[in-house]
Parts: sequence; C-alpha cells; structure tokens
Amino acid sequence: MARKIIIVSLVFILGTSLSGCSTKGYYSPNRSVGTQGMEQNKYIYEELAKQGRMTTGEITNVYGVPCVEVMLKDGESIRTFVYSIPSLKKMPIPAQDRIALINGTHYLLVVNGPGNVSTEKNKVFVPLDFSIEPKIMPEFLSEAANREKYILINRRQQYLGLYEWGNLKYCFPISSGIHNSTPLKKFVVNYMDKVHNSSKFEQAPMDHALNIGGDYFIHEGIVPGYPASHGCIRIFPLHARFLFYQWAKPGIPGKIIG
Repeated sequence: MARKIIIVSLVFILGTSLSGCSTKGYYSPNRSVGTQGMEQNKYIYEELAKQGRMTTGEITNVYGVPCVEVMLKDGESIRTFVYSIPSLKKMPIPAQDRIALINGTHYLLVVNGPGNVSTEKNKVFVPLDFSIEPKIMPEFLSEAANREKYILINRRQQYLGLYEWGNLKYCFPISSGIHNSTPLKKFVVNYMDKVHNSSKFEQAPMDHALNIGGDYFIHEGIVPGYPASHGCIRIFPLHARFLFYQWAKPGIPGKIIG
C-alpha cells in the first residue's frame, strides 16, 4: 500500500503537471511551446533586479538563450517563483516549462522541501527571451542516421535525446547516478517492465522501466536538476510513460556520453 501511495503521489505531482509543456508535455525542437508575443522583455530583467532575485545580474547564454541566474528561496519552487514576477505571471505555463527545461528539473520541486518532491538546486537560469528555442542536444546525429530510433544520453549535461533517422525529436531532462555511477557505454534496450522494483535498493519503485544492460534502467523518478540516482537514468513520470507506451521498444540502440 505504501508503494502505491508513493507512486500515485509522484504521478499526480510530476506527471499530470507536465501537460503544460506542449501538446504532449515534452520538448521537441520542432514544436512551439506557445511563445506567441513572448519577445525579449526588458521588464523581466527590471523586475528581477527590483526584487533582488538575481545572483549577479550578468546575462549568460544558456543553450543559445540569454538568461540571468536567480536565487530561489527555501520552500520555493520554479512555479511559485514564476507567480512572484509580474511579467512571468502573465505567461505562467510557458514560463515555468521553459525555466524547468533549461535547468533540467521540474517546476514543482521545492527547494529543500519535505519528502522526496524536493531539490537542493536553489539557483536557476531564467530566460530573458522566450521566443528563442533552447538548443540542448545535437539536432542531427550522424551515427544514428541509419537507425529508425536511437537514444543519446548526455551524463554531463543531464539530458536525454530521442532520435529518429538521426534527427532529434524529443529532449528530456534526466537524473543519472551520483559520483558518475552511471557508466559511459553503448547499449540496447533489452526489455521493458511496466512495474519494476529495485533488486538492490529496498525494492524502490522503478516503474515504466527500460533495461539498458545489467542493473541499469531508464525509469520514472524524481529529476532534481543534478545526478541523484544509484546509477539508473531517471526521467519525469510523464516522459517515462511516453517512452514506454508510445516510443520505445526492445532492440533500440543508444549511447551514454559525457
């Protein structure tokens, strides 16, 4: 029963809440996220400065997007932060989705919050121009050009790219293993488990899991914006379900780099 409650809570908080990202709740480099009228806005910078939220005020290029670094308070999430800034509050869903994507985390995770829906990541980059799509993973992968589907995982960047005939179709934030415990390697999806429990770590739930060799899986879980697993690749529950039910199948090749 305890496991069921944990899973239901996790899906409710980190699954359905992702539906605002786009039509299906994931980032695609060829899909708009509803940025109409969201041109570069000096008011965002001015409001952040007025509230003293920026760490330095320096504008930094993050994945091709001009951003400023902001400090989040204990007990604050990206979502509550967005609603505290007037210019961002006018476009809350696109703003929270884009900030979360660029920072590789979920907008509902609380800084040093209670329970497992928490993150220690208290500094995030905030875009100043929401009309610019971030370029996170390579848009074309030559080694995957002859593959119907291919998975590229960048351990250093903490992102996963899904490729079709070499073209990037989807990009998801991940959380890999602490202390580089996720090995750099080529892999093949061996099998898939809808319901899966860890055989090593107290039967921890690892549902919608794709085995990529040995005890390593891509599965749903908390993605706090940094490596936090025992070695597996965690992705958001909604992303895990998309991967499991709509995109992945045994035999798909991939590689972990970084």
